[in-house]
Amino acid sequence: MTSSNLRIAFTFDFGSFAALKALLESHGIQVLDIAFAGHVTIAGADQGYYLEVIPEDKKRARQILQENSMEKYLLE
Repeated sequence: MTSSNLRIAFTFDFGSFAALKALLESHGIQVLDIAFAGHVTIAGADQGYYLEVIPEDKKRARQILQENSMEKYLLE
């Protein structure tokens, strides 16, 4: 399974990443190590963060984020 299959959410802000991670972990969902993503913009490169979970927790993690008004971070 590729890393992209484990990704459920994305943010450019580390604070948001930490909040998403803490929320999921408080519900017993294992969050994998931080996955960084570079994004080139007109002004240079932005750093972003993917939230990754194990496949068994993917559906539940998405549901928890939606229930807590964090769906704007979810990936399709």
